[in-house]
Amino acid sequence: MRKINWGVLGTAGIAYGQTIPGMQKADNCNLYAIAGRNIDKANDFKNTFGFEKAYGSYEELLADENVEAVYIPLPNHLHVEWIKKAAEAGKHVLCEKPMAMNKEELKEAFEAAKKNNVILMEAYAYLHNDAICAMVDKIKNGAVGKVRLIESCFFTGAPKDGDIRWIKEWGGGSVYDLGCYSISLAQRILGEMPESIDAISHFAQSGVDDFCQMFFKYPSGAMATLGCGFVARGRSDRMVIHGDKASLWADIVFNQEGICTFDINSDEACEHFEYDVKINYALEVEQLGRCIAEGEKPHVSEEFSLTVCDIIDKVLEKINY
Repeated sequence: MRKINWGVLGTAGIAYGQTIPGMQKADNCNLYAIAGRNIDKANDFKNTFGFEKAYGSYEELLADENVEAVYIPLPNHLHVEWIKKAAEAGKHVLCEKPMAMNKEELKEAFEAAKKNNVILMEAYAYLHNDAICAMVDKIKNGAVGKVRLIESCFFTGAPKDGDIRWIKEWGGGSVYDLGCYSISLAQRILGEMPESIDAISHFAQSGVDDFCQMFFKYPSGAMATLGCGFVARGRSDRMVIHGDKASLWADIVFNQEGICTFDINSDEACEHFEYDVKINYALEVEQLGRCIAEGEKPHVSEEFSLTVCDIIDKVLEKINY
């Protein structure tokens, strides 16, 4: 198995706490380089995680011809800028979600990737989770019958004062940060653009949406009620899919590793499914590595990302964001 030389553009919290520990466990990943705006912080990451190189600017990392792929955990409003620069430097890109502030920006990012013959994939780590993949496959193969209603939510506690999620211009707010999970889950299950989108939101003093409830209707007749927000005491995730033959209840939080379970309940039987899942961040890095080395297609495709982004745009339009 060929290992891909990875670089990380930025020393963000999600990189430190989630993605880089996942990269360490990815079978085909070599932690080659880390870059930060502060060389001392980059060196701290290098020493903590075992990177071979540390750079005090993103440009220096992109100029290193040994870097094959980069992970971008920067604030949302900087994603497309650095996707383009990475693509122009010939690097494959895994970029944290949401990958762009709107669909037009996202189109530009994918055009830059295609122009420079590199792979670009959005980092929805949970979509690589074996239990989520099995759940979606069973639904698509008729396990619940025709899908009638999807209920999904993602609520967390409020970010600390000064956190970038409170800054509107930087892509803050609960729909960008949390709502994209439930939106993308419904899209993965149904695979169709909603024909009707409505939403209602509450706004914090900084101007960002701090919680939001969304309501979608699809051409197939299915509906979805999706919630997100910074309003929970701890963390609250929910995934329930109701069909005309059965209901699926998933005891899975987004990006969960370890034992993940879901049940399919009908009038005749209750089936229980259990999976031992590797850290989701390792799974997404491994998958993009196989795309580079073995020619696999990205599990999170361009078409999928563009559709999810289009839905997010329409939700934000509904709440006048």
